[in-house]
Amino acid sequence: MNDVTEEYPPRAPRISVKAPINLRAPTLSEWTQGWTINISQSGVLFALDSTSAHVGDNLEFVIHLSRGAFQGPAVQLLPDLYCQGRIVRTHVGEEGVPIVAASIRRQWLRNRKRG
Repeated sequence: MNDVTEEYPPRAPRISVKAPINLRAPTLSEWTQGWTINISQSGVLFALDSTSAHVGDNLEFVIHLSRGAFQGPAVQLLPDLYCQGRIVRTHVGEEGVPIVAASIRRQWLRNRKRG
């Protein structure tokens, strides 16, 4: 037997953030809604509002930081975080809620339009 152990880079630190998230497959126009559970430099873990939602392996998503768990008068100034990523893992959480882990391939900030 070969006793070679592969070393993996350490996981990026996770930050617990509960913020609304909208997501969709790049080829679809309809958005699915959910909320983030935690986020890191390389990925996001989120729950979906609908048990029937299907977004495919590749997805686009928007995390609405200004409507999340942050508090204070400057929170409304936080931009939305736009991402492109890939689903890496799914499972069913409590009460049948779909839980999805996605890697972040590309991200950018965009200020919300003020009306």
